Amino acid sequence: MLTEFKKPSKTACLIQKAATNLFATHGYDGTIMDELAADTGVNKASIYYHFGSKQDLYDTCMTHLFSGVADQVVVAVNQQDSVWEQLEEFVTSFAAAIYTNPNISISLMREMASGGENMPVAARQQMQRLLFCLKEIIEKGAKEGVLIPVQPLTLHVMIVGGLSLYVNSAPLRQSIESSTPDLSVPEMTKEVVQVIKNGLRGTGQ
Repeated sequence: MLTEFKKPSKTACLIQKAATNLFATHGYDGTIMDELAADTGVNKASIYYHFGSKQDLYDTCMTHLFSGVADQVVVAVNQQDSVWEQLEEFVTSFAAAIYTNPNISISLMREMASGGENMPVAARQQMQRLLFCLKEIIEKGAKEGVLIPVQPLTLHVMIVGGLSLYVNSAPLRQSIESSTPDLSVPEMTKEVVQVIKNGLRGTGQ
């Protein structure tokens, strides 16, 4: 089921967009409401009028951010028929989402590093949708005998964590001299898909 949100006002959209960038850059504790007010030209009273509190604003930003990627992946997967097409679409659509909007992977890795200290329940539920989607693919493939059964969480961590790290580590990788060329995100995604397919191929495939 796609996530539905009440359409916010133009001012609320402006605040939310700027706040999402600040939360991704500085984290929850490092984001200062005075800086948000300066960035948006909206006074703090108006910010609190629209969102209630800093925590409420963070909840809204993270839930909207993660629901966007969850919707994108689930819709893309459901448009495919075979297990292998669904598995490949899961990886490629997630990679495309975090490459297009780096705030997703940055925020996700911040929350993982902190043990989800500030992670809103609603935002966590959006990431659980991805896990459930992957679980359905694995169970379908195992039932058809085309892939070996594995723990969905193991594969989820490999895909979500691995690709998030790769996207965010680009500046670090590019600063290190290496004889191995740095792969683009699409090239890396193809390799991840191939490794997963090789590792999960069952006796029926």
